[in-house]
Amino acid sequence: MEQLACQRARERGVTASQLAPQWHTGLLVGLMVAVALTGLLLGESGTSSASSAAPSLSAWQRITSVYLPMLMVQFGLVFYVARAFRGRNVLSSLIGERWRTPRRAAIDVILASVAFVGIMSVELAWRRVVGATNHDSVTAMLPVTTQDRLAWVIVAISVGCCEEVVYRGYLQTQLRAFTGSLVLAIAFQALLFGLAHGQQGAGAIVRCSLHGLLLGGLAAWRRSLIPGLIGHVAIDLAAAW
Repeated sequence: MEQLACQRARERGVTASQLAPQWHTGLLVGLMVAVALTGLLLGESGTSSASSAAPSLSAWQRITSVYLPMLMVQFGLVFYVARAFRGRNVLSSLIGERWRTPRRAAIDVILASVAFVGIMSVELAWRRVVGATNHDSVTAMLPVTTQDRLAWVIVAISVGCCEEVVYRGYLQTQLRAFTGSLVLAIAFQALLFGLAHGQQGAGAIVRCSLHGLLLGGLAAWRRSLIPGLIGHVAIDLAAAW
């Protein structure tokens, strides 16, 4: 299985050293699912203390108790997928093709704008149909004061970049190599992306899975995370306003 995955990866320009072993991916997926299900159960039962307490926090308390742990988790995941138990850092290969010409840069920015509009359309349509309001965990996370918003800029950029590397960079590459199917790879990473937001409620799993499908397809088409990364960061930044 590992040899077949390496052969499939080489066909797409991914070397064996860039492809992590099955156990490396399995460990990450298992941890993600366990954490997601725990967060979903706590969120649905209303027993999450962070969700109920965070809205009343001061700016400094919100930054230290909500934002910093969030950043530590995200950067920890990027370290795991790009460097942990690997012979070298593969972050660059996970990101994919760069802007080597003004034309490619312009196209990526346009595609990022399309992704932004597409995700916002999903959110607006969901709210129109379901009439949903922000989950307590989302309310607890979103900035309130000017200091919060300044900190949120760092959070939005960091989380958007990290999630694209982990889901559309690492997981999509690994799953495509192991299954031999781009469609399955996009679908499974999108589902995991949705589950990762399970603490925001069952509806968030569906919405974020749809977002993951769009971003995964874009990453595969452009062979790069850059357009999706820009769109993702823009969405997270817009959430504060």
